[in-house]
Amino acid sequence: MPKVDFSKVDDVQDFTPLPEAKYLCRLSEIEEATTQYGDELWKLRFEVVEGEHAGRYIFDNMVFSQAAMKRVKLICSRLGLDVTGELDLSPETLIGRTAWVEAQIEDYEDSQGKKKKRNVVPFAGYEHADKAPATAAAPARADAAGGEGGEGGEEETPDDPLPF
Repeated sequence: MPKVDFSKVDDVQDFTPLPEAKYLCRLSEIEEATTQYGDELWKLRFEVVEGEHAGRYIFDNMVFSQAAMKRVKLICSRLGLDVTGELDLSPETLIGRTAWVEAQIEDYEDSQGKKKKRNVVPFAGYEHADKAPATAAAPARADAAGGEGGEGGEEETPDDPLPF
């Protein structure tokens, strides 16, 4: 029989969702899988690295299907990769990189029919780590047609190939 000292083992993690906010996170793990349709899927595990929720996790997926490639491009860009051309992408390329990740809360039903809440990351829920996260009260950016944003809004930078 193994001898175990449970005083050195952390208690079960709290699985209540994080409050809806943007968190500075480090991509700590990628699990490779396949979708039911045969597309490659990466299960992303982001660790919150600062604030009162440091050490908690936000989970998201990247699906390498034709329909989902815009989101893959956005996530890679926000993690600091150059997405202006071809890229030989591997989990090692992304692990350890940081970004602001937006956590929202959604209701769902588990396999036993119980109603629960969990965090989800919206489609464009990533921002570069070197920028302060935009808040809901921040003025909108200028649109692609040349409209102007309000004073104090973020300006698009030429090195940011994505317009959102």
